[in-house]
Amino acid sequence: MMIGDSITSALYQKALDGTWQRQKATSNNIANSETPGYKAVKVNFEDSLKAEINKLKTTSTGGSNAFLDKMESIESIENSKISVYEGATSSRLDENNVDLESENIDMSKSVLQYYYLVRGFSDSYSRLKYAVNGGK
Repeated sequence: MMIGDSITSALYQKALDGTWQRQKATSNNIANSETPGYKAVKVNFEDSLKAEINKLKTTSTGGSNAFLDKMESIESIENSKISVYEGATSSRLDENNVDLESENIDMSKSVLQYYYLVRGFSDSYSRLKYAVNGGK
């Protein structure tokens, strides 16, 4: 479900969804770091989102169909893929490929990224509220 109807809102929401999925995957990887045969899961949403942004840059007409262009853009952002895949093969005897140090770094990065995305999303609505209230 999307809050608001702007391309910026759609981008924030998709990035938040992707970051949340990454946090869940990383938590699961950390929890299974000692499970024999477990393969770490990785999440990538940035490539798909970047492709949608690049597509927006090249297809924006700004003409009489600007509203339809905007709605199609929002829909394409919402439908961009969050890829989940298994990490590389393991060199451990138990075939587990979780690198705890790397997973902890990824978790810290994801937590910070999520925080700043929420902050940016909130700030954009605060500015909108300020404008609607006439600067009061």
